[in-house]
Amino acid sequence: MTTPATRQAKPHPKKAAISASRTKALIVQSACDLIAEGGYDSLTAAALTARAGVSKGGLYHHFGGMADVAVAAYRQASQRVFGVLGTGSPKTFSDYLDEVEYVVFERLLADQKTLRVISELYPRLILDASHQQARKESFKTIMDKTSRVLNDSFVTKIDEEILRKAVNLVAAFVTGLAVQSRELRDVEESRQLWQLFSEALNDRVVAGIKPN
Repeated sequence: MTTPATRQAKPHPKKAAISASRTKALIVQSACDLIAEGGYDSLTAAALTARAGVSKGGLYHHFGGMADVAVAAYRQASQRVFGVLGTGSPKTFSDYLDEVEYVVFERLLADQKTLRVISELYPRLILDASHQQARKESFKTIMDKTSRVLNDSFVTKIDEEILRKAVNLVAAFVTGLAVQSRELRDVEESRQLWQLFSEALNDRVVAGIKPN
């Protein structure tokens, strides 16, 4: 007969969910650490399980494969940069571009760890067909949210389609700038490129704003 003392207690569903979420977050952070330290080639299942302190069974319980881990690592690195854009409640599109400039040159290019994760993963996510759908969905989610937040903040509203395309262009340019900057390590040239791009884009967006 099984007594209360010998009966195995079942984990509380909420606690189990929190534990699973923490384990998944630990795996993703460990993947980012490995890439930042040794590049994409260092991201292997053996290295990841050792760094995160999980079994291979635990790894594949949370991720379908290493490709999914790479996408999650890129999503986290992107969110670290792009997720803060627009949160400062800019009043105009020009204010938003100033905010982007600050994030790029004071946070992203100064954060060698995040910069390497993005620059190592982005070309692979672009070229590898198995990653493309997940990358597009992740990128779209961040950009759509950013566009909504911005238009709520702007004094003069911008056509949703124009703003969405403009925000997408900013993200794509910044990502390319991050990859180039890590290779060339020429911040001044990166600033000049950003100035040319941001001024041209701002003029284009402002020209498309219709008076109320």
